[in-house]
Formats: sequence, C-alpha cells, structure tokens
Amino acid sequence: MDRIEQLRKFITATPDDPFPRYALALELKAKGDASTAAAELMELLARKPDYLAAYLQLGMLLASLQKDREARETLQRGQELARLQGNGHTLSELTQALETLPSQ
Repeated sequence: MDRIEQLRKFITATPDDPFPRYALALELKAKGDASTAAAELMELLARKPDYLAAYLQLGMLLASLQKDREARETLQRGQELARLQGNGHTLSELTQALETLPSQ
C-alpha cells in the first residue's frame, strides 16, 4: 500500500483528525497534484479552522494554481489566526508568502 492510500485510510477512519489530511495534502503536493492537495486542505480547514499550518500551505498551493485572490484571502485569514494564537513565527511566514503574491 502506498503512502497516499494509507493516509486516505486513516482519514476514512478518523475524518476529523487534521493531521492525516494535512500529511495527505503534502504528499499530493510533492507528487505535483496541487489541485487535489488544495482541495484536501480546504476540507481540513472546513473541519478544523484553527489548524494554522494549513493556511500557509493552502495559500502557496492556490498561488501556484494562479488563484492569487484566493491565495491572498487564505494567507490573510492565516495571519489573523496566527495573531490570535500568538504564533509569531507562522505569522512571519504568512506575511512573507503574502509579499510574494502579485499586487492586486
């Protein structure tokens, strides 16, 4: 069984556990499937909107898919959450990612 298949089984068994879905998205991203990876992260955030790491990954994936408006909105939501959680490191990463997006 490959890693993607194994992660999908974990997700089926525990759909509200964010880590297997996050790991699946990263695997899909590594294999070049940005669209499916982004969909997995969107589902993750629908189930667990306070999973901060997903915002940065989703923002970068959306940017790679030329969806700059959605990427910007995602990264900004992540910034808000990072501030609420007091996570300066991730806030800095989200800010840097926002700065790489084309101007509106």
